[in-house]
Amino acid sequence: MSEAAQPFARRTAIVLVVAGTLLALAAILLSGFSDVLSRQLGTAPAADEKNGAGYYALRQLVDRTSGGGSMVVDADDLMAMPELAVLTPTLETQPEEVAKIVQGRQARALADDDETGAFPTLIVLPKWQVAPLPLRPHRVERVGMVSDDKAAALVPAKEVRISYAPGRHIRSAPGWRLRPFRTPSLLRALEGGSLVPILRDVDGAAVLARLPETNTYVLADPDLINNAALKHPENAQAAITMLAALDPQYSGAAVFDASLHYGPGDRNLVKLLFTPPFLAATLAMIAAAVLAGLATAVRFGPVLRERRAVALGKAALIDNIAALTRLSGRTLSAGPRYADMAREGLVRSLDLPRGLDEAALLERLDRLGERPARYSQIDHRLRTARTEAELVAAARQLHAWKEALA
Repeated sequence: MSEAAQPFARRTAIVLVVAGTLLALAAILLSGFSDVLSRQLGTAPAADEKNGAGYYALRQLVDRTSGGGSMVVDADDLMAMPELAVLTPTLETQPEEVAKIVQGRQARALADDDETGAFPTLIVLPKWQVAPLPLRPHRVERVGMVSDDKAAALVPAKEVRISYAPGRHIRSAPGWRLRPFRTPSLLRALEGGSLVPILRDVDGAAVLARLPETNTYVLADPDLINNAALKHPENAQAAITMLAALDPQYSGAAVFDASLHYGPGDRNLVKLLFTPPFLAATLAMIAAAVLAGLATAVRFGPVLRERRAVALGKAALIDNIAALTRLSGRTLSAGPRYADMAREGLVRSLDLPRGLDEAALLERLDRLGERPARYSQIDHRLRTARTEAELVAAARQLHAWKEALA
């Protein structure tokens, strides 16, 4: 069978194998660390957004006035922090995620048997749908309002309804002394759900409310404390006063949740293999695999192709005849026959008399030259060779004698 043509050069094949291996490893790493990459490359959490709908200004205000303002990525860590936690759910946030954090903080407060209002939580409901402006970083435009049903579902209470009223002014409920906010033109509020109002609109609906018998608060309208609102000094002062009133124990301090934006993150085998302490073992296994591949390539070399049973060409035919002669043990018997054939050929080519006996013929041939030896000596060696090496050496001397004669 003939050898198949190679579709690629060796260097091209090596490049393709290395590139394919690296791409496969990159795909595995991307799938395993997709949640981490989304945190770095995706949309920032609301507490870190600098556009009008974000809360970066509030976080900076808290940090500069009370030393708080940190963002917490892990929901379990957030549940263990006694200061006020500010939740900023989005359209993609599931109500169960909000309820889990609220219930965890309430359970921690009950476990500590704290009656001073520790572990308070403020839920800021989303109001606007926004879209980024092209080529204008940190700028967005409003494209619509969040569905009332979706916003109400984020409140961990039953039968909560959304209402709207002209934003002329809001007032504090009895027992609460809060600074007045500069209200938006359309003020959103909550009704039902046994909510306890803290800030009310002109119709008496709760703009800021507390869930009954809990330290969980809900702000219905984010336009009171978002970046756009805090451009006005009265809103900044009112926001700090409100946070201090909701958490008297840590007056003005707050932590901002990012777990609702980032998600908890997945634990998977890829992340386990490529993070300490297992990263060293993974790198050792990769290095061992590379060394094993190199050792295999060097030891075994290229793939052997199946050869023809009978090779083509005159040289292959001669090799086959020599192999068969050697196999039958008749190699040395070729010497005398080769000497006879050479002698007959010289008689014809030199036009010597055919009736000469052997001694006379050898004498005539010896007269023609002695390089590398006399012809009679070479003829004797061909006929009396005892090994294959002696036979080959004598044949080469005969060939050299003929070349010298020519």
